[in-house]
Amino acid sequence: MSNFTLSTLSHLCLVTDSDLKRSQQEASLTREEQACFEDTKAVLDTVRFSPRAATLRLIFDYAASKPEKP
Repeated sequence: MSNFTLSTLSHLCLVTDSDLKRSQQEASLTREEQACFEDTKAVLDTVRFSPRAATLRLIFDYAASKPEKP
């Protein structure tokens, strides 16, 4: 697969320091939005992901079946 689109997009998406400062000023949240954001962030910090044993087995079986690259 070619990296052509990546290099093209990277040239189109140049961000300057003034762009970042402007977007930070525009992105200020209201007190209510900030409170909701903090609540959501606190809840997300408590989420734990643990894949099922069957899922892990499939992943390891797939990895074992792939030939090693030299």
